[in-house]
Amino acid sequence: MDLIQRRGFRIAVEACLGLFAAVLCWVDVSWAFRPGLFPIQDELSNPTLFLDGSYHQIVHFIPSWFFCDRPLGWAFVKLMDDFFRFNYTRQLECFLAIHFANTGMVFLLFRRLGVSVPISIAGVGLFGGLWTTAATATYPGAAHDMICLFFLLGSVLAILSERRGASILSAVLFLAALRSKEFGIVAPVALTVLVALRLPRMPLLRTLAAVARRLWLHYLIALLIGLRYASLYRAWHAQLPPGDPYRADLHVTTVLKSLAYYTALIFGAEESKWQLPPVALAVGLGAVLCWAVVRRRAGLAFGVCAFVLTILPVALMPNQRATFYAYAPQVFLILVLCLLVDEAIGWRRNPAHLRWIAAVCIALAVFSWCLTFRRSSYFRDRINFTITVRRISARTAHQVDAQLPPMGPETHVYVDHAADTRPWLFIAGPCSYLRLVNRQRDIFCEVDKNSDQLRAQYAADPGPKYLIDYNDDGSFTVAASRVGPSTAANR
Repeated sequence: MDLIQRRGFRIAVEACLGLFAAVLCWVDVSWAFRPGLFPIQDELSNPTLFLDGSYHQIVHFIPSWFFCDRPLGWAFVKLMDDFFRFNYTRQLECFLAIHFANTGMVFLLFRRLGVSVPISIAGVGLFGGLWTTAATATYPGAAHDMICLFFLLGSVLAILSERRGASILSAVLFLAALRSKEFGIVAPVALTVLVALRLPRMPLLRTLAAVARRLWLHYLIALLIGLRYASLYRAWHAQLPPGDPYRADLHVTTVLKSLAYYTALIFGAEESKWQLPPVALAVGLGAVLCWAVVRRRAGLAFGVCAFVLTILPVALMPNQRATFYAYAPQVFLILVLCLLVDEAIGWRRNPAHLRWIAAVCIALAVFSWCLTFRRSSYFRDRINFTITVRRISARTAHQVDAQLPPMGPETHVYVDHAADTRPWLFIAGPCSYLRLVNRQRDIFCEVDKNSDQLRAQYAADPGPKYLIDYNDDGSFTVAASRVGPSTAANR
């Protein structure tokens, strides 16, 4: 018992826990460094948006469109394309540097909000051991989510600082988060809860004044950008075709079902019978929030609010769900769980050494779950699928370089493939890879038509064109072609 109470022994044990958590975080993403992998999906389609754009045109701070106006995220996408083009390994190295910076800030945030060291380490290990993290951190196409969380965590850490100018820095980082992805606009609400509950008890008006002094610039930024979004919403919504997956469904039941789905997704249970009923989850989160407010548990109340609010924009889109949408919100859900565990350990004022032993045991249990989850078919199947798609895309890219000459404007590529085969490289965009490799925006692909319809359309096309017979391993042969004058001039 004397050994456990020694500070040096505790530091050594916590260092070992930290090392174990770091290994978990690395193993969660290291599989992406296997040889022969190639960019896919948004990693190809995103850079085509700025084939003719400059950084000066991309970076602006007043939204000009309601959806996907994310200048800092787009600048990062262009930077990756300019420096690394199709070198997935180099892109991954740059992307993981931001991810591990996020992981470090997660630990700092947990500690600043009162989570004990062993439980903070367990929370970091859990964050680093989830499939939602692995999928996002190895997918540069999710740059907006990654960078938004980076700035959002920086903003929260800054507001927790007592240093002069910290509130201004927090507001600047909030603006950067907001201009990386739209869900950052919820930050002032969560920060209000955090700041208000960290203040000593005082009359309501004095509390509101103290909060306003810390967050007035955050409120101003949110108001200006929010009004601008409101003015753009109608035009954007009017252009959405019926059935578009990005149409918002403004119903409470939609939000609750989506909240339950993403909560289950974070722990790999979205297809499991263990998924919490939406109403039960809402009641549970509401009860935790009320208890935290009454007991003035600022970190706990902040965590609940931040989790619900950051997931809320995508929760309104039931027909458009993605794994990487959970990357940022899950940080705050894990924060809630860590704080609740610390509360449970400290129940009835247990002695400090017993609380520490319990925290270490819980951390080891969390690591054990992460290792089991990592070896599960759920996790391995998703890794294998991702690797397969990236390698198929790499094979197709080599075939493009070997068989297709430089293409000029208005070139059409017709991809004939079996009904159960996905031509992964051509689907992105579609045709994004051909546009990027030719630095030509006006190249088009037909990929989702049956063979007879596709060949009839090819025969009727008077312009430059290629007919490709695509195989399920990513290879293809050029079945027919017609090269127009503009294409020949580019050879």
